[in-house]
Amino acid sequence: MKMKELRIIGTAHVSSESIDEVRRTILEMEPDVVAVELDPERYRRLMDEKLGVQRDEPSLREALRHGNIGVILAGWFLTYFQRKVGEDLGVQPGSEMLAAIEAAHEVGAGLALIDRDIGLTMQRSIKSMGRMEKLRFFAGIIRSFLWKDDPKDIEDLKSDDTLLEVMEEFRKISPAAYRVLVEERDAFMAHRLLSIEEDRVVAVVGAGHRRGIEEYLQNPQELPPLDELMKIPR
Repeated sequence: MKMKELRIIGTAHVSSESIDEVRRTILEMEPDVVAVELDPERYRRLMDEKLGVQRDEPSLREALRHGNIGVILAGWFLTYFQRKVGEDLGVQPGSEMLAAIEAAHEVGAGLALIDRDIGLTMQRSIKSMGRMEKLRFFAGIIRSFLWKDDPKDIEDLKSDDTLLEVMEEFRKISPAAYRVLVEERDAFMAHRLLSIEEDRVVAVVGAGHRRGIEEYLQNPQELPPLDELMKIPR
């Protein structure tokens, strides 16, 4: 690893405590680079939302015409669920990433967007699943709409034991989606972190990705080739 010091913060995406931890760590450490679990498209959306810029979402007709209805529906479901949880807890989704970006600017740190393109990730996820697995995947998302969140429960998700249980349940419901949405992105983000040449780095990622990224960084020989992670499924 080229960098001399790397601090990985595992966050809950709709947690006020995560926002405080991210900001406090960056201001105290004053890193050369802040790396965030965002791709360029999600970064632009986050900045637009901050500025109050309205963006047109892909229409159902467009999705049908381009043959990517599964990708569009999955994106809609996941976005709706995250926003609903954020509304219940009084925290906007992506607030911890925005806090990281703002703190990076305050300390004069560079910003690295280390996540894989969300469209490519969703395409690979949908293409990887069989029919029954797709049904279980979407059913799981729909059931999640009925989950009533408590701030303490959200913070508990960051503990190692709870995370392992949640991630293992996800793996059972949809092993193909788990591989693409979690394991592949762990590898992609590890690749991106290894490419950073600066000495001091703070990385802000979802808590479910921290362990996988750390394991790849400790064992880079196990990383799959980057070009394999970037292939567009047919």
